[in-house]
Amino acid sequence: MATPADQTRSRTFLGHPLGLVNLFSTELCERFSFYGMKAILVYYLYDSIPHGGLGLSETDAMVFMSLFGSLVYLTSIVGGWLADRVLGPFRTVLIGGVTIAAGHVVLGFPLGLAGTLVALSLIIAGTGLLKPNVSVMVGQLYAAGDPRRQAGFTLLYLSINIGSFISPLLVGWVSDHSGYHAGFLIPAVFMIVALVIYVGLSRRTLAGIGRAVPQPLTGRERRRWAIIGGVGGALVIAVLFLVSRHGDQGLKAFSNATPILCVAIAALLFAYFLRDVRLDAPERSRIAAYAPLFIAGTCFFAISEQQGSTMALVIDQDVVTRIGGFDIPNSWFQSINPLVIIVLSPLLAGFWTRLGGRQPSPVTKIGAGLVVAAAGFAVLATPYLMGQEQDISPAWVVAAMVLITLGELLLAPTGLAVTSQLSPSLHISKMMALWFIADALGQGINALTVHGFDPLQPEGFFLAYGAVALLAGLAVMAARKPLIRLARGAL
Repeated sequence: MATPADQTRSRTFLGHPLGLVNLFSTELCERFSFYGMKAILVYYLYDSIPHGGLGLSETDAMVFMSLFGSLVYLTSIVGGWLADRVLGPFRTVLIGGVTIAAGHVVLGFPLGLAGTLVALSLIIAGTGLLKPNVSVMVGQLYAAGDPRRQAGFTLLYLSINIGSFISPLLVGWVSDHSGYHAGFLIPAVFMIVALVIYVGLSRRTLAGIGRAVPQPLTGRERRRWAIIGGVGGALVIAVLFLVSRHGDQGLKAFSNATPILCVAIAALLFAYFLRDVRLDAPERSRIAAYAPLFIAGTCFFAISEQQGSTMALVIDQDVVTRIGGFDIPNSWFQSINPLVIIVLSPLLAGFWTRLGGRQPSPVTKIGAGLVVAAAGFAVLATPYLMGQEQDISPAWVVAAMVLITLGELLLAPTGLAVTSQLSPSLHISKMMALWFIADALGQGINALTVHGFDPLQPEGFFLAYGAVALLAGLAVMAARKPLIRLARGAL
């Protein structure tokens, strides 16, 4: 007898399960909200108070951005755990969406630093609940061994980038003409639209998908975790108080602790998976194969996520943005990355599908993605190495962002698909959260190292990051055969 999930998989659109249309649309609106807000956030943080900003220093604004990005992805472990143990992915995504919408609404009002911290905390929490579980449900749309799975994740990536392409253009324009808070309200509207789509289309397109709780809590566990949750909430409030009251010192202490926290959580998760007696030897072997790919993801995200911090500062201070009498809003450069993905991801998805079993291994794609991203940072450093310090052509930034994006197309959707393939069924949401912790760790490292960023001589900073990514990419590609053996047929 066909299950609701089987019936959902049988309904298709352009060769993919119909549920992908729902998740595609929901993710598009949610990512519009996130990247629209993020495109102007760093400028809001360091712009002067008379101009509508918060008046932070440029360094503090970049640290703030990296910490925000890190915590967005770090909290994905909470979303993965709640889905696996309490709510199931479908309800976790719904609660996360409501929380994100509330955060964007608060950010749309001039409530100062305290209000900004509350708003960003809501967005952090909500994104942690939503982000990993949308990907989990995409994975559940495809039966084991379905060759369309990787193409499906590439199309999900397309939805992310349609939203993140449009949002800096619209939000940046509104912000330039009507102020930061008007710009922040646009993402709130799109997040509400995302919730309407998700709930309204769920009965027909997601029946049986994401409803099950793989490992429900027992009564005793519920009581224990309620206490842990209360303590965790109190710690969050304490951290917000520390940062809002103690300024630079509180921010620096938090930035120092964040990468350590990310490493500790990742290590504990890997240890927990490997020691779980319910997993068989092939499942443990696949988790071991995943560890180097997690490190590779961390190296890539440390480069990619600087588009909203160090690269945004370079654009604001050193790059010519007046062309033909028109002033290009700084935020519009954030649309280059998604535009490249929109153009190339359908072509790449079709290319991988046509190649079938002849395409490069996922390990090779991830390693190559790192090498290409490293080349992007080398390009960004080039005008400074040539003696230019200001009035830099925007072509250098565009070329660097295109290369970083090509690396992303090779690495990021492949990483999502590989995470789905290597995950044991008992821990699928937590394993998906682990991939987002790689992003959190990359941005945590950025928050720690951005104090060494010199806006007058940024080339050394960019070249150091590029060198690490290059070495990591070459190491991953060299380890392709051992990693595929450890994957026990899953790759």
